[in-house]
Amino acid sequence: MRRGFIALASSASLILVALPAQAASQVTVQDFSFSPTPLSVGQGGSVQWHNNGPSQHTSTSDIGLWSTPPLVASATSTPITFQAAGVYAYHCKIHPFMQGKIRVPIKVSPASGTISTGFTITLAAAPKTGWSFDVQKKVGPTGLWKIWKTGVTSLTVPFHHGSAGTWRFRSRLHKNGSTLRVAWSPAKMITIS
Repeated sequence: MRRGFIALASSASLILVALPAQAASQVTVQDFSFSPTPLSVGQGGSVQWHNNGPSQHTSTSDIGLWSTPPLVASATSTPITFQAAGVYAYHCKIHPFMQGKIRVPIKVSPASGTISTGFTITLAAAPKTGWSFDVQKKVGPTGLWKIWKTGVTSLTVPFHHGSAGTWRFRSRLHKNGSTLRVAWSPAKMITIS
């Protein structure tokens, strides 16, 4: 019985060591600027801000999604997780002229296929209560962006098309019943042959 417990405990510790948590990306605050900006992270990725200057600063979402407490010199914020695709603008509440952006792309799977392929467009890694997604699509390299879906509450949407070509997709997070929303995400392309 005791040997079985020790083997189980050893296996569990190996699993924990083999699967470390993903490190947060870092934005440095220095000389009254954020760097890098924009910063790109994947869906479910986290960002923390590190103050490398003498003055206090914050990272505050332009639409109220987060606000760090004032960061003193050499302080680092707790990580903020970005679950949904979009471009998230932020500023320093103490120095509003300081601005930055976090870019979170959508995902498409697969990126190419035939007219019989079913494609999945992933809008977010997790839901956000009280918020939904808008999705735009663009046909070919020169077409115009058009609203394809609004008020989407699922994390993924399917896409299928009966003719060959390329389609680009992007999405954004918006607060239900409000005009609050993030900017459109970086686009991803699907090619059908």
